[in-house]
Amino acid sequence: MTASSAITDLTAPASPSANQAAPLSLWRRARTFGTGFGIAVSGNDLEIAVVRSRPSASTLIAATVIRSFTTRPAAEWGSELLQFLAGSGESQLAATIVLPREEVIVRTVRLAGVAEKDTASALELQLDTLHPWDEEPVEWSWWRVTPSDVVVGVVRQSTLNHYETLFSEAGILMAAATFSSAVIHAALRLQSAVPASIFCYSIPTPGRIEVYGESTARPCYSAGYTLAPERALAVARAELRLPPEQTAQDLAEALACPSSVSPVAYAAAMAASAPLTAEFANLLPAARRVSHSKARYLIPVILTVLLIAGLLAVFVLFPFLNERRYVADLTAEQNRLQKPALRVQSIDKTLAAQRARIASLDDFRTRPQADLDLMNELVRLLPPQVWTNSIEIFPDSVVIAGEADQAAPLLKLLDSSPLFEKSEFVMAVTRNGQNDLFRIKSLRRGRTGRTTP
Repeated sequence: MTASSAITDLTAPASPSANQAAPLSLWRRARTFGTGFGIAVSGNDLEIAVVRSRPSASTLIAATVIRSFTTRPAAEWGSELLQFLAGSGESQLAATIVLPREEVIVRTVRLAGVAEKDTASALELQLDTLHPWDEEPVEWSWWRVTPSDVVVGVVRQSTLNHYETLFSEAGILMAAATFSSAVIHAALRLQSAVPASIFCYSIPTPGRIEVYGESTARPCYSAGYTLAPERALAVARAELRLPPEQTAQDLAEALACPSSVSPVAYAAAMAASAPLTAEFANLLPAARRVSHSKARYLIPVILTVLLIAGLLAVFVLFPFLNERRYVADLTAEQNRLQKPALRVQSIDKTLAAQRARIASLDDFRTRPQADLDLMNELVRLLPPQVWTNSIEIFPDSVVIAGEADQAAPLLKLLDSSPLFEKSEFVMAVTRNGQNDLFRIKSLRRGRTGRTTP
């Protein structure tokens, strides 16, 4: 039995109720607007798709494959890719790159009861346990798949820098670097709501099958197998804890992707085509992301503004005209009470100014002791091998610059103190001989509402 026939036997059409998807809300569909450029790195090839999304549907504009890009000069295949974009009429697009599966570690983490604003901090505390690369620098990103589950992707900085350099040499701008399960999860939700469980597969190369699924037990599951297709699907079904009667569906069919296009590249382009609605993990740091020109949205924005202006005229102007007489009566009464009201306002302003002066004096009186406590805490926290060049103390934060044999652990060390929180590097850590040069900004707990001079 061949791989294709085995898959066919295992993927008989499912019952209509199993895959029934509810329609999206009108507001979400209205925000599904844009054009995406997706590139999937598949071995020595680049699989490319350009997709345009509108509230009605997502449409493939163009697709191609760049062969043997790893053995060719970047300028050569980059020129081919730029010509392809120009031919599709989308020469200003920035790419969403799907990194190879083996280059990215993907983990599902349960964070029950953790608020959205605290999710990143909670994940950062667990980051060292989510990847096997020890002290090697990494980049990571996440997105929430259920109220209590998040999916985290981790990639080595050296790997990400390699692809950034490669595409930069080819003249291709990068808007995102991500992984397959992230873009598939986003693409499946772009035009319709998904059913309770999903079970899809694709065959990127002969002898290898990749499975994507969602279920109550595994909210986002993705794996590659070199097993026989029927065995791989059986293992994946067991991981997802799906009933035997739920059959696997071709990923291209689930995404409504043309058969001539890589479903992963198509999913990446779909996810990139709707930045206002699609959510997926972007491993590329925000400072290094490039978005394509927004000039194409000028006309739709103008039309939207005109529509809003018309609605305001109908629902605001006409009631205003009907109430003019009532407003005139109120104005006359207001004029009569204006002088007493001004007197009360003057008293309120004087009281507010006096309260502000009292608060400033209280703050000035307590600040020296608080600053001394902060310095004592830094002396206690920082190891002897850490040498500081400067310590700048502000009402709501402190900025520490200096040298250390390893600067990265200092963030967690500072956040462990009751006086500091949300520590971060304000400039990239550089190496000076055997030491790291660092500059860290840490907020002072309980004082984040005050203004830094």
